[in-house]
Amino acid sequence: MIDRFLNFFRKSYQTLNIIKVSRDNLLQNFNYVAALDKKVKIAPVVKSNGYGHGIINVAKILDPKNTPYFCVDSLFEAYQLQKAKVKTPVLVIGYTNPENLKFKKLPFSFAVFDLETVKVLNKFQPNCGVHIFVDTGMRREGVTIEELPNFLNNILKLPNVKIEGLMSHLASSKSRTDPLFLAQIKQFKKAKEIFKKMKVHPKWFHIGATGSLVNPETRPIIAGVSNLARAGLALYGFSSSTFDENLKPALSLTSKIVQIKKVSKGEKLGYEGTFTAKKDTLVGVLPIGYYDGVDRRLSNKGIFLVDNIECPVLGRVCMNINIINLKLVPNPKVGQEVIVYSGNPEDKNSIGNCAKRCKTIPYDLLVNLAETTRRIVV
Repeated sequence: MIDRFLNFFRKSYQTLNIIKVSRDNLLQNFNYVAALDKKVKIAPVVKSNGYGHGIINVAKILDPKNTPYFCVDSLFEAYQLQKAKVKTPVLVIGYTNPENLKFKKLPFSFAVFDLETVKVLNKFQPNCGVHIFVDTGMRREGVTIEELPNFLNNILKLPNVKIEGLMSHLASSKSRTDPLFLAQIKQFKKAKEIFKKMKVHPKWFHIGATGSLVNPETRPIIAGVSNLARAGLALYGFSSSTFDENLKPALSLTSKIVQIKKVSKGEKLGYEGTFTAKKDTLVGVLPIGYYDGVDRRLSNKGIFLVDNIECPVLGRVCMNINIINLKLVPNPKVGQEVIVYSGNPEDKNSIGNCAKRCKTIPYDLLVNLAETTRRIVV
């Protein structure tokens, strides 16, 4: 009680740029995806700083859901979750240098596709769980179907490794008739048959991310070959395969006006003077730029919101600065909030619409949000 009373009088640091993460929307997205097919469990993907939302924020919100795993890319991310005392088991799906597995016993599971790593796990991480990653056609990481019997036979000789899963990754899941999608499903079925013939019965089979689960065309096919899906983009309110109005973006980015100035007709703004004022106008300077995650492709194209009024980005997006047109904003003030990326998917400055304007994908904008920007859960 005394601390709360004293905190009332203490001055707090005023942050200029803030990423707001919606607890309700994250939970709503998870619950929606988890209910699409009860036979398929959901493993949230929190890699790449939780797709820009903050890996610890996301993990702590979803930890009570008791999911089979949180999926991370690296040992560093796994350590972050461990340090935050997250209870959900962690599956490292990216490659780990085997040398980094020799120092101490780790409580994580690992995706594997090379025998050297498995041998190190067997020696230095006894009883470690592994998920064998097969290349079903994407031609990135993974054991090929041809190599799988020999690879599996070698692993079976190692007594201290537990095979927890068989996994792969889809190149496409936009259509049930997509030849690439169907070819990968066929290869995954072959991998499952090889496991069965060699009397290996892992608990988990997973090839799909949530795009394949959200898409009603591919969902029954995914459910027919797997019992786990790695929930990435859909968890954060987007789908790579099809539009779904049930998914709610879980993030917004705001800044503040730090200076207001008059610009005369004919004046050029920003680097290389790429914007020329067609009439006298009022502009606002913002302390946020491409370092902070404002995509440079929004130069002279982007829209920010001030009091729900659309304010175009003027000139080039700078490293830590942006200029916006305030001509339609009544009585703008220094310190006034500016919505850079809106959490409303209908707004022109939503992540989805900005990605379209930049001719890229939502992942690209989300994961490039600076880790140094303060994130708060709302």
